[in-house]
Amino acid sequence: MTTLSLYFPQTKGDSNRLSRQVAKGQLLRIRSGVYTDELDPANWPFLLESRWYEVVKALCPAGTIAAYRTAIELRPVDGRVFLAAPIGRRKTIVVHSSLTLQLLPADTELGTEPFLPDFFRSNPARQCLENLNRSRGARKIIDKALGEEGVELMLIERLSRYGEDELNRLRDEAAVLAKPLAMTAEFNLLNKKISTLLSSHQNNGSLITPQGLATAQKVPFDSHRLALFSRLADYLGGCELTVEPFGNNTGAWRHLSFFESYFSNYIEGTEFLIEEAEQIIFDRSAVVNRHEDSHDVMAVYDLVFDQQEMMATPSSAQSFIDMIQGRHELIMKERPSKRPGQLKEKINKAGNTVFVSPQNLIGTLTQAMDIYMRLPPGLARAIYIHFVLAECHPMDDGNGRLARIFMNAEMASQSLCKIIVPTVHRDSYLNGLRAATRSGQFRTIVKVIHQLHRYSASLPWLDYGEALVTLRADGADKTPDEGVATFNRKINQWYQSYPA
Repeated sequence: MTTLSLYFPQTKGDSNRLSRQVAKGQLLRIRSGVYTDELDPANWPFLLESRWYEVVKALCPAGTIAAYRTAIELRPVDGRVFLAAPIGRRKTIVVHSSLTLQLLPADTELGTEPFLPDFFRSNPARQCLENLNRSRGARKIIDKALGEEGVELMLIERLSRYGEDELNRLRDEAAVLAKPLAMTAEFNLLNKKISTLLSSHQNNGSLITPQGLATAQKVPFDSHRLALFSRLADYLGGCELTVEPFGNNTGAWRHLSFFESYFSNYIEGTEFLIEEAEQIIFDRSAVVNRHEDSHDVMAVYDLVFDQQEMMATPSSAQSFIDMIQGRHELIMKERPSKRPGQLKEKINKAGNTVFVSPQNLIGTLTQAMDIYMRLPPGLARAIYIHFVLAECHPMDDGNGRLARIFMNAEMASQSLCKIIVPTVHRDSYLNGLRAATRSGQFRTIVKVIHQLHRYSASLPWLDYGEALVTLRADGADKTPDEGVATFNRKINQWYQSYPA
């Protein structure tokens, strides 16, 4: 695939040369000083949004830095990027309807760090101050600052990843920057938030997010579940689990993702014939009178087929919670009664198992991530994060599908084969989860997931028809009563010793 480019004339000769290329139909002019070899203007928004920093370097004064929310997000939001520049007053540069540069006069040397070899942004201490800065005057289309909530969540993430010393270091650096940047009021608020998060002061209203309050209080959380999570991590540490790679082939990925979605939904009671699922996913056509069910299958497929999404794994408690909500919103968006993207507000249960209560949810997920970070990437984290989500059941519905999505993202992020949980193995899979939940016995669920990983890797994913024939021959699409004997004979070849 040809890489498309942006071109910026530096001299009169450059301008003449680029103009001649425009006349020949080789380039198009986006605006004065910006040309491209993308000849379809419909694709310009994506090109400009992904290469915004090149535009900044070409059109803005030397020394301009990414600032305010842009320094954190490192991308345009609603087509805008916010910049600090060595200029006397504010300036707006409209590059295209999809990209506007907002230049704000400010010091561009204090509190900066490189994020590209020749382009700088505000460093974390300055980011905190800038993003606590309130916009003056009429409300803008989009605020340059993320505000208190955004800064609070940023602080929580850094605390989770780097510990208390990081927040103290950040506060000390912000104290030095506050006066020369004329942000003393912002520093005072930042100082209160950090002090409360570190529990050196009682909360006096400085924290506004549930995550911030849970972090400061270090409670509430489900102590029984956290003990269970810790024991699972210890068990995984004693396992030697063979893993299987997955080649970088789009067709194979598509076919694996199809069955990943099909079986994941089937286990949850969204049952279709494979031929109906083919219609839903490959033809993008809902089954008559089953719009919501069809969307469940399509939405899970769209998410697990997205390779970029499936390479994303949590780096902190806050990113974990954000990803839970974001992925849930995607897979449940056609079921508004299930409150897509919103954490549960009522206790949920399955049989005699009561999951983590809503008031303990944030604290439990937060502390569960501390254990997660100690595990090696790959299969161990995949099994662990799957179990955490199964035990917490953070949403009103869709928790099983969500747990398997997170499990497979851990696998994909390490270039390992994703795991399908076929209908025939449903009882073994659920029995393994029950044994772990009720008695802390992890052998069955680890064995089931590990063997399914190796089975999934053995299938001929390059050819859809061949993969389907193999799955059917193995009894994978049968109910446990119909096909378990055949399927168990198949997966027994990957048996290995697992600790008791």
